Amino acid sequence: MTINGGNIKINASDDVLNAAEGMTINNIYTLTASVMGLNKRGEMMNAVVLIPAFEPDEKLIKLVNDLTNFQFPFIMVVNDGSSTKSADVFSTIEKIPNCIVIHHEKNRGKGATLKTGIKAILNMDTNIDGCITVDADGQHLPQDIFKVAKVFEKNKQSLVLGSRDFSTESVPFRSKFGNKMTSIIYKLVSGKTVSDTQTGLRAIPMSVMERVEDIAGDRYEFEMNMLIQVGKSNIPIKEVAIQTVYIDENSASHFNPLVDSVRIYKQILKFGFSSLISSLIDIGLFTVVFWLFSAYQIPRPLLGATGIARIVSSTINFILNKKIVFRSKEAGLYPAVKYYSLSVIQMLLSWILLEGFTWLGLKHVVILKVIADTILFLISFIIQRVFVFERKIQL
Repeated sequence: MTINGGNIKINASDDVLNAAEGMTINNIYTLTASVMGLNKRGEMMNAVVLIPAFEPDEKLIKLVNDLTNFQFPFIMVVNDGSSTKSADVFSTIEKIPNCIVIHHEKNRGKGATLKTGIKAILNMDTNIDGCITVDADGQHLPQDIFKVAKVFEKNKQSLVLGSRDFSTESVPFRSKFGNKMTSIIYKLVSGKTVSDTQTGLRAIPMSVMERVEDIAGDRYEFEMNMLIQVGKSNIPIKEVAIQTVYIDENSASHFNPLVDSVRIYKQILKFGFSSLISSLIDIGLFTVVFWLFSAYQIPRPLLGATGIARIVSSTINFILNKKIVFRSKEAGLYPAVKYYSLSVIQMLLSWILLEGFTWLGLKHVVILKVIADTILFLISFIIQRVFVFERKIQL
């Protein structure tokens, strides 16, 4: 690391970055604000700016220069293994007063880049209340960043989001659809409503920064996981309306619609796969048992077939959800008791719905069962995620 006035450059090798996981980087981040010359512009804001960057262009230089006009203690840019074509961008930023540049030797993902920056900030001797994460592609305007910072000053224990308006015609379809999907998923998982779950403009309080290692994900899914953990920890979330800016239909974004969407939605996708396997077993057994009960005129064929099929399928589903989907480490019988209590309720609801459908004169019992179980699918996901297999992380 070299220090030249207020400018700081840090080249972090893989060994250094691995060491950062345990926050032992030979104290190279232990700097005081006075050393960095941060007290020369009068009263500072209570949060620093953190910008993860991969293959940025000159827009990042303009953004950083514009942000120096505000009272931020310092601006940290983390280069996530960009190629040499962006070298001039980073070397220019390194010369801007009160700017810190950290370099990953190889690309590690947006989540890992944010974690590197947050851990570096935590190891600095600064009196701040949080950090403001900003995207490097020019979508976040300086005045909006300042607006989020001012709201955070009055809500130091809250996660403050710069939320965009997705109803405008300038928003690309994939962005509208992606945000709508993640908003629905977030509502299902956390029970809370956030209008812009994908925003990269966030003021993150110290309570969240200090537990950053407990938040899973090294790429785009990290930001969604952060929202989920913040929601579960009952940390207040504030939304601030910002301008919606998409440059060339967001062509500069490194978000891969297929790969990164799978990462973001992987828990509910795994839940869906687990439920699909269990449902196929459930429906198969139900069909066979219902036919046998009906053929031999055994009373209550719907109830009997539903019960036998559900006992077998729920046992398989419990094992898959505990070990693979929610990766719950809770030992003992307690999660099993919670799960089977839910399973019994769900079985009874499925049976009641089937009885109701047949009472209405509807036929094709197997098809009706599929409809009934589909209705119960999302309800079951919410309950299992929040109550049965909750992974408790106190932020």
